[in-house]
Amino acid sequence: MSLSSADINSIVAALHESDWDEAVVSVGDVKISVARNGAHLPGGSTAMTTPAPVAEPVVAPVAAPAVAVSAPIPSSPAATAHAPANATDFAITAPSIGVLWRSPEPGATPFIEVGQRVEIGDTVCIVEIMKLMNNVASTVTGIVTAVHAENGATVEYGTPLFSVDVTAN
Repeated sequence: MSLSSADINSIVAALHESDWDEAVVSVGDVKISVARNGAHLPGGSTAMTTPAPVAEPVVAPVAAPAVAVSAPIPSSPAATAHAPANATDFAITAPSIGVLWRSPEPGATPFIEVGQRVEIGDTVCIVEIMKLMNNVASTVTGIVTAVHAENGATVEYGTPLFSVDVTAN
């Protein structure tokens, strides 16, 4: 009987997930010995169980740059972004961190523009995170009064993307 590389990977993974520091597995005439945390296996040579020395990275001290603070730092990403244009506007915000795409594909017209009417459930943009495209739907009905994030911009959770005048019918 022989062991495949997947079998060996399973043995190493089992050791990694356990509290054991060493394991010896015999399958037919194949014997695998694995150890970690400096454990030495009985009957094995020290050269095989001791990892090769790794050069320590050299870290040169770097002086921290002087930073002048002229205003208090906001406590949330939404506080640093654009606020709605007026009190009757509602901000449609980013549901997660990611890259904002205003159109369904490159070169296509944007989902919404300033002056356009949106209804509840209309897709207003896409936020991409790790190649997963998440449609952002409007939660209000009204007229788009402002676009706060440009196509391809990185946005954070809560960042205002669009302002919608909810009093316009």
